[in-house]
Amino acid sequence: MPRGRGPLGWRSFFVLFAVIILFMYAGLTPWALRMGGRSTLGEEWDGFGEVHATNGGRYVLYAHLQGGLLAGSGPSRRGGGMHGRADNLHGTADLCTASGVTHTFKLTGVVDAWLTTDEAPTAIGLAGGTPVRLPAGWVIVLHGIWRGPALELASDDNSFTQVFTPSGEIRHVTSTADAGTARVTLQYGSRDAFVAACQALRHR
Repeated sequence: MPRGRGPLGWRSFFVLFAVIILFMYAGLTPWALRMGGRSTLGEEWDGFGEVHATNGGRYVLYAHLQGGLLAGSGPSRRGGGMHGRADNLHGTADLCTASGVTHTFKLTGVVDAWLTTDEAPTAIGLAGGTPVRLPAGWVIVLHGIWRGPALELASDDNSFTQVFTPSGEIRHVTSTADAGTARVTLQYGSRDAFVAACQALRHR
């Protein structure tokens, strides 16, 4: 009998470990399993939409979102731009411009939700960037809310228009003269659909 306790103890440990991981994966953020009203068992959601900025610029933003506490931590945020809570959203974002350039950024954020994303306040930040990086320490911040299947976001802190010119180039010397806002509604869609929307933008 004593010899049987060892294997049982290890099995119990692994079962407990699996329960903890499962709880971290889904128990604390069940909304991540159904983002935008869709079944997202992989805790991933892709969407895109056209960005309208007050400086006259037109862009298309594509976001690959991964929800949940296992998503990992993100970069430091520009002062006052986002929630103080731990990130429960991360991924990547692509922004195509009228000039034909597509920028790729690291995405982190917070969804303030429990069971569902519908009507959930959400904030995301875009940092880094390729092929051109944002100015050192700069994070483009967008706040908004989920409306059923759509994620409505806005940049009201000038972080978008001060960095992006109307044609989509990244400024490395920012100025309050370029202050403004930008808005976008992300609808569920594939990367192929995003590429098609970018081509349509460039041919207008």
